[in-house]
Amino acid sequence: MNVIFICTANSCRSQMAEAWARRLFPPGWRCASAGLVTYPITRRTREAMAAAGVDMAGQESKSIDTVDLDDFDLVVTLSEEAGRFLPPLSRPERRRHHPLDDPMGVTGDEAVVAAAFAAARDALRELVAGLVAEERPA
Repeated sequence: MNVIFICTANSCRSQMAEAWARRLFPPGWRCASAGLVTYPITRRTREAMAAAGVDMAGQESKSIDTVDLDDFDLVVTLSEEAGRFLPPLSRPERRRHHPLDDPMGVTGDEAVVAAAFAAARDALRELVAGLVAEERPA
C-alpha cells in the first residue's frame, strides 16, 4: 500500500499524518505527504509529535507538483482546500477526504494553541490507524 496525505501547506496536518504512518504502517507500506502550497513544518507541529514520542526527522514540506498522485494507492486529503483543489485522479475511487480543523489557525495563550496541536495529532493517529485496519487484507 502506498499512501499520500495532502493538506493545504504541508506544514502541519499532512506532516503529522505522514509521521504517524511511518510509525503505524505495516512493513512494506509506504507513505508521503504534500501540500497545495508549501510552508516549512512548524515548531509546534514538531513539538506536538515529539510529545507523543514520534520523531519527524527528515520530513520536509513538499508540493503536490513534485509527486505523481497516480503512483499512490490511496490519496487522503486532510483540509477543505485540498479536497476542493486536488487535481483529478485517474482513479477517483482511490481518494479519501478527511478534513480536520487546522491548529495553525487557533489563537490564544500557549496552552490553548498547544492543546489544538495535540488534538490534531491525536485525531490523525486515529485516522492513520483506521486506514491500516480498513486497508489491511484479512
